Amino acid sequence: MVKHYPKHEKLRDGTEVVVRLMVKEDQGALSGFFQKVPQEDRLFFRDDVADPATIRAWVDGLNYDRVLPVLALSDGKVIGDGTLHRRERGWARHVGTVRLVIDPDYREKGLGTLLIGELVDMAKGLKLERLVVQLMGTQHAALSAFRHLGFEREAIVYQHVKDQAGRPQDLVIMIRDLMETPEPVSF
Repeated sequence: MVKHYPKHEKLRDGTEVVVRLMVKEDQGALSGFFQKVPQEDRLFFRDDVADPATIRAWVDGLNYDRVLPVLALSDGKVIGDGTLHRRERGWARHVGTVRLVIDPDYREKGLGTLLIGELVDMAKGLKLERLVVQLMGTQHAALSAFRHLGFEREAIVYQHVKDQAGRPQDLVIMIRDLMETPEPVSF
């Protein structure tokens, strides 16, 4: 799956984009990308991306067997970040978790669809059967976007997580099945 990168794509507005796996040398560009994401969006991130140590830990800990980080670049600048997290062993080895962040200037141009498509293709290539995304209940635009991309709400765990400001939030779990659903077996 790694051998077909980089890919050259075009967004709906004609913007040329290069899609490729993240490498250690992307630390500065990735930090700049996350600084451009509005504070109100960063409140909902799992990690504090404003802290340079967070990005440094990501690039220093790159392990494509656990996390496949895909970047979208335009004119050499990071404009989108998607990740596929997986486990090689255990009861959830058939499940991947995805995360996605899009530069505000490139939203609603097809970039999110493009990156999710890449993550889905990677997941299928790895024989994963399901993808999961976890969002906070107040992330209405993200919830709608993932629904549009084939994810369905599976569960809500009330007041389960806290945003970066420390406020309790509902956790919404959405799933996209990648396998054909077998016919039920009757007993």
